[in-house]
Amino acid sequence: MNATPPTERPVPYARFRHGRFECTVVSDGVLEMGPARVNFPTASPAEIDELLTTNYLPTENVRLNENILVINTGDKLVQFDSGVGVDPALGRGFFGPKTGQALLNLRAAGIDPADIDIVAITHTHPDHVWGLVDADGVPVYPNATIVVSREDFDYWTDLSRVETAPNEHMKDHFRGAHKNLMPYAEQGRIQWAADGDEIVPGITVLATPGHSPGHVVYLIESDGETMVCWGDLCHHQVLLLQRPDWGFQFDYEQPAATAQRWRVYDIVERNRYAVLAYHFPFPGLGHLKKDGTGYAWLPSELERELPVETKAQVGA
Repeated sequence: MNATPPTERPVPYARFRHGRFECTVVSDGVLEMGPARVNFPTASPAEIDELLTTNYLPTENVRLNENILVINTGDKLVQFDSGVGVDPALGRGFFGPKTGQALLNLRAAGIDPADIDIVAITHTHPDHVWGLVDADGVPVYPNATIVVSREDFDYWTDLSRVETAPNEHMKDHFRGAHKNLMPYAEQGRIQWAADGDEIVPGITVLATPGHSPGHVVYLIESDGETMVCWGDLCHHQVLLLQRPDWGFQFDYEQPAATAQRWRVYDIVERNRYAVLAYHFPFPGLGHLKKDGTGYAWLPSELERELPVETKAQVGA
């Protein structure tokens, strides 16, 4: 008997509790980055391929998820980053049809973008801020304040840098950041994220410049539990955890990015904090554990919600 290929897939959102906070992770899709040896240029190609193969991962196409966290604090609805967006010239048109799903999946999870109070940005690279406006430049979060570091905002929205950018892809970094952030700035809906700032009770900024001039991560604390929400502090659950010294091709200042990785890994592991990692396998929730000279990723198991008919049968 031939098995029928599965047609069902897990839904593109997941929920869990962090202390008193209700957390939802929605997927914006998957970035297909090509060979790892291109994306991690400071390492030897042979070492990269061996490490991926050892961990049952392909060498020719690094896949990075886009996990967008939304937290209901009870008073505010806070979203972290926005995905690549649907602009045919920039967002999904640039990154492909497997991306740009954030708004659809937010609604599937029962979240109206108009209800988002704050979009907290880790940094202003394409896959983190290009989902803030639609193709016509209209904000898709009409009632939200955008929290972003002044350093990243000033650098990436500066269109004078387009002229000196080394290629069209990098030119689009500036064009896209300007298009997505300036409408909010013009409406007075930008709040600066500086180190140590509490953007709402329980959510604090930790400055981690390196991958981008003003990259930040967010410490989320509730009922004595702390979770670190990071964007591009670490892109890959194997390569940059087991080898934190390897740089990523889009690191703005590679030595600083590496130093920030080591720093935050130590804080997380030493204090037994949870992590919500933007680019790790969906939904990106887990912990770090020291493993030789690097770290191992320990994904967290989430409780499953039983379908109504199953609950009735088992008496749940």
